[in-house]
This record gives sequence, structure tokens and C-alpha cells, in this order.
Amino acid sequence: MKLIKQICILTIMVLLMIGTGYAGDLNQQIGVGFNSQLSPNENDAISVKYWLNPNLCLQAMAGFSFSDDVNEIDLGGKVLMKMIDEENMYVYVGGGTGIANVDPDQGDDDTAFWLGGFVGLEFFLSGLPNLGFSTEVGLKIYDYNDNTTFETDSDTFLSAGIHYYFGSVDGIRRRPDATSSSTTPITEETPQNLPVKPQE
Repeated sequence: MKLIKQICILTIMVLLMIGTGYAGDLNQQIGVGFNSQLSPNENDAISVKYWLNPNLCLQAMAGFSFSDDVNEIDLGGKVLMKMIDEENMYVYVGGGTGIANVDPDQGDDDTAFWLGGFVGLEFFLSGLPNLGFSTEVGLKIYDYNDNTTFETDSDTFLSAGIHYYFGSVDGIRRRPDATSSSTTPITEETPQNLPVKPQE
């Protein structure tokens, strides 16, 4: 039921966003944001994306939570490969792994481990070309509290994360109607080729 619900949400978001924004060239761009996929307690982690080239991205994630009831440290990483490039989003495939050490005040500490593969997309809203919203669907093996689970998994941008890309992203991939007039070829219909009328 959770998978069906999140797939519906993902489909609605894609339909709403198509044609509303324009994704920039992310080559060698750094994006900083959050991710909530590491923690068994859904704690947020700081996430950093770095695009090695236009099609390959490395993502590192780290987070922690210290309280009177439980202490937790989360570490993980992903590799993303762009497969489809659209005007307002791109589709990627990838894989990732992560660990989370959970140390409750009462009881023994435990280490959670996950390994997964996924298909995802990152889309950009009109007027916010540096802000990317990620969603993912895939398969995951999860081991925590002496229980190993193999499951389907889906995450909206509320957990897969939102990232802000530093640097000039807008203007690299332009709208089709935003070409410069200086690049317009001169044809027989342009005023430059019309005969000049002599002055009387």
C-alpha cells in the first residue's frame, strides 16, 4: 500500500512539473541538502552531491541524533548515473549503501545496514533552476535489530532529499525560444540584403 501511494504521488508530481522548469547543466556542480533514507528512525542527514561529469554523480550522506533516550550516527553514499535528460528534470539509475549505529540508553546498541538499487528523478521548478527535488523507487536489503528484510522501497523528495546547487546552473540549457538574435542567420528576407535606395 505504501508503494502504491508513493508511486501515485510521484506520478502526479511529474505531470504537474513537466514543462514548468528548465534543468541546467550539472557538470562539476556541487549540491548541498538533506536525505532521510539512512536512519531507521527517519532522522535527517546532511547530503552532498558532486557531479563528476554531466552523467555521473557521487552522493555522500552523514547525520547524527543525540538525546536522552537514544544516540544515533548515520553514514552512507550513492552513485548516480543519468539516463534520460529532459528540459525540467533528468532520470537516473543508481546504487547506494549506508550504516546507522543506534545506541539506546536502555538495551544493547545495534548497527543497521542497508544496500539498495533504484531508479530516480530530480526535477527543477520554474524560477528555481538551482534547487533540485529528488524521488526514487527501487529495491533494498535492510538489516536491523537482528532482522534482515528484502523489500521494495520508494521515497518522495521529503526523504530522498532536496539539494541546492551552487554555481551558475541557469542559462546553460536554455528555452527553445531564448536563442540570441545575434545567431540568427541572414537570409534574403532580412533587411541587410535589401537593395539600398539612392538618395535624391
